[in-house]
Amino acid sequence: MLIKESLENQEAMSSVEKQLSDYFLNDTSEIKELTARQLANDLYVSPSTVTRFCQRLGFSGFPEFKEALIKERLYLAHNVQDIDVNQPFLPSDSIWSVANNIRQLYTEVVADTLSLQDYQQLESATKKLSDAQHIYVYSAGDHRHLAEIFANKMLRIGRPITQLSRTDLVDFYLQESVANDVVVLISYSGETQDIHRLMTIMDNRKLQVIALTAYGKNTLSEHADILLPMSTRERLIQNFGNFSTDVSVSYLLDILYVSYLSRHVEANETKMQIEKEYQRYRFTENPIIKDQS
Repeated sequence: MLIKESLENQEAMSSVEKQLSDYFLNDTSEIKELTARQLANDLYVSPSTVTRFCQRLGFSGFPEFKEALIKERLYLAHNVQDIDVNQPFLPSDSIWSVANNIRQLYTEVVADTLSLQDYQQLESATKKLSDAQHIYVYSAGDHRHLAEIFANKMLRIGRPITQLSRTDLVDFYLQESVANDVVVLISYSGETQDIHRLMTIMDNRKLQVIALTAYGKNTLSEHADILLPMSTRERLIQNFGNFSTDVSVSYLLDILYVSYLSRHVEANETKMQIEKEYQRYRFTENPIIKDQS
């Protein structure tokens, strides 16, 4: 959940908490140099009240809250998109306009996803995939097929990998797992019942978790070892299709695959030899796609 959403959700807040929330929602001035004491003086509350408010939102204190809010504001302000990912076309649009809008949506979502990534997190993710004895990947819903595609790609280059396709069988899938094996977990909200259950299992087995989830705080992002944020513009239900999240997940999984392969290029030679054998009756006369001799 974005901080902005947490501040807007004021139903269970006290009057003082609502006052603090409204301050951050309505005052968009620079807060980099603002301290808890200064804020307390401005709003006629105690510094400890400010600290407790930040802790209520899931932060250790005002400094951590302030840093996260600054980053979120930058993301929301600097990644304004021309296409509404929830409704990327109008009923009156021509087919050609729709096609162009989808093309632009793809471009914007990829750029937005990349802007959220941290180089060290990507490096760590690649290293964990390389060091793990076995890799597992899980996603529910519409992204399950993307997890399957990723698993198939890794399998073809000889990497032991299992897609956790059924949550009721996860404990059986993981019988042979060892500490530091890696699980790639995909969940936009990061708050499904299955994700909560899986995180408990992963913690108990000391498995490393690479999370693909929405920008902001959620159960998955809080418990993951590596966080790769997805483009976070799409509403959960009120959309014309999961265009944005599909593109974002596919892009991130391709980054993981290519990053791993770049360190194990020899694995691709083996893949091509195997494919050449079982696809020997597959041919083409198209010079563009024809393999070189």
